[in-house]
Order: sequence, then structure tokens, then C-alpha cells
Amino acid sequence: MTGPSPTPAPRDPHYTLPNEWGFADERLALLGAAYDPESIALARRLGVGVGWRCLEAGAGGGSFARWLCSATLPGGQVLAVDADPRHLTDLPDRGGEVAQLDLVEDELPEGAFDFVHTRFVLLHIARRNIVLERLIRALAPGGVLVLEEGDGLGVGKEMPGAFGEVWRAFARSTESAGANQAWARNLPTQLEALGLVDVRAEAEIPMFRGGSPMARMWNLTWAQAHENLVVLGASDAVIATAQAELADERRWFYAPPTVRAWARAPGCR
Repeated sequence: MTGPSPTPAPRDPHYTLPNEWGFADERLALLGAAYDPESIALARRLGVGVGWRCLEAGAGGGSFARWLCSATLPGGQVLAVDADPRHLTDLPDRGGEVAQLDLVEDELPEGAFDFVHTRFVLLHIARRNIVLERLIRALAPGGVLVLEEGDGLGVGKEMPGAFGEVWRAFARSTESAGANQAWARNLPTQLEALGLVDVRAEAEIPMFRGGSPMARMWNLTWAQAHENLVVLGASDAVIATAQAELADERRWFYAPPTVRAWARAPGCR
């Protein structure tokens, strides 16, 4: 099986993978299944718990925001914002808040949050530095900012086979729309330059089996980006081969590294 029909999604003016696409809810749910465990583990290490005031920026499918509700409420606050919050309608029933908000154009509450998190959002926004500064201003004194972003390091030249060929075309398609596949590796320096303290960072290269949630997520991502992939040099046949490989449980793959950087605003929480 090679995945759903490659019907192109409407183009969001700021984000390269908009939520309007017919299979976006499934792709976002699979992304959460693949990456939530590490995000949750880091949040727990940082002490996120009952009473914390939290902002999930670019909440997407909302899986991490749902965990924040379970971890911080009652007594805390969870605000999930997205330019297209169609996948977040259940959060108010869990005690969370939802706001339709463009991270590039709209202001966030300043000095209001103990924990600000975003995942795989900023690298896809051409005006990402504006958003980063806005997220920092949203921190209360002593508040923690966590950024999780992909990085193409080692993938462009080393990823073998059809998966690698399609991924390189995918990277070119996102960068033509304003993404920067190398931006995340400089996050620690940026956070220090912007005045945050206790800066920390780590990188992980996810390994995954065909047929897994991460494999299905990449399959759907390429279906969503299919038109641009062909324009940028990946043939229909190569895309179909890569998607068939992703469905094969005998195969193993590695994804682009995930860079996680976190830091605190000066002051005491």
C-alpha cells in the first residue's frame, strides 16, 4: 500500500505543512505517537506538574497539550494555540484553553507562563526568529522554554535508497517554502544571545521500523507534499517505492535528528 491519494493541501502563508489536508489529523496523531514519549520525559525532568501555567505553541494535533492538561490541572493552566485549531476541540473538556492565533502576526500574553513548548514548528516558519522572541517574552520569571526541532544534519548525503531520495526532495520542498533544515543546530547559541539562562541541548537520531507510527507519519507527510516532491525531482515511481518500503516491517530507517534545546528566563519561578 502506498498511502492516500496525493491531493495537495491549501498552502498556509507561514507554515509548510498546514492542517487543512484531509489526512492531517492522522498524520498529526502519528507524529504525537512517535515523539510524545521523549517530549513528556523531558517535561517531567524539568519538573512540570500540578499548578504550572503552560503554553503549547503550534499545538497541531494536540497530543502534548492533552498530556499537559493531565499533568498540571487542576490548579494550573494549559493554553494551546494554533493558526488552525480544528484538531484541538476536545481540550476545553479536559480543562485546557484553545486560541486561534498566528504565531507570526499575533501577540502572546507576556510574562504569563512557567512552561512554553513547541515541537517541529519553528523550522517550518520563514519568520521563525520573530516567533522565538515572542515565545521568550511569554515566559514568566524563571519560566522554562523547550524547543524541539528537526535538523537535516547527516540526512541529505547519507540517507540511502528511495527513502533518502524522497527525503532530500522533501527537504528542498520545505526550504523553498521558507523552512530551514539547519536552523535548530544553532539553538543553544541563539537562546543565550536572547538572554536566557541554564541553556541545555541534546540531539537524538530516531531509528524506526517500517509499518511503525513514525513510518506511517512519513508516508503521509510525503503524500501531503507529493506535488512539490515531483516538482523538485522525486518521480512518482520513486515516491511509490519509498512508501512501499515504509510499510515493510522487515525494513529499518532513521529519521532526521531531533534537536531539543531548553533554557530558563532569568529570575525565580
